[in-house]
Amino acid sequence: MTDSLPTEVTVLTDVNVLAIALTEDHPAHDDVYPWIQNAIDGPNVLLVFDYYPFRAQYLMTSNFGVDEVAARNAVQSLIRSPARIVSATETTLLEAYEISAEKNYDVYDSFIVALTRAYDADYLITTDGDFDELCDDEEVKCVNPIPTEKREKLTLIDG
Repeated sequence: MTDSLPTEVTVLTDVNVLAIALTEDHPAHDDVYPWIQNAIDGPNVLLVFDYYPFRAQYLMTSNFGVDEVAARNAVQSLIRSPARIVSATETTLLEAYEISAEKNYDVYDSFIVALTRAYDADYLITTDGDFDELCDDEEVKCVNPIPTEKREKLTLIDG
């Protein structure tokens, strides 16, 4: 799959993609990890919202059964990687509310789109099935790398 991934692009993920990518025995790991690997070891840039490492660790330990030390080590490894840790500004937060109102979407999903705008992300990698519509008129390309038949079986969290 990594051969078919775009190169020299900027990638932003949702929290579920991060948690799945950091959990080697997760059923969708092989679907999402190439996106993370290409951004850490390859030609792409991975943007990680600064709160997501904490949420990913929580998801890994609470929902995926990952040992606390293993989860912490995986997350710290990600933080030490070439991934760029990004933050929201007042402008980004206000834009999230504007996107939410304009498109009649959840503000959390709209926030992720606001982050893609703020950091000029080329790709948004998400486990969410309805981002295609939200990103319809956006510059960012939304991708859910998990096959449809696997999605229904996954444990995910919002935000």
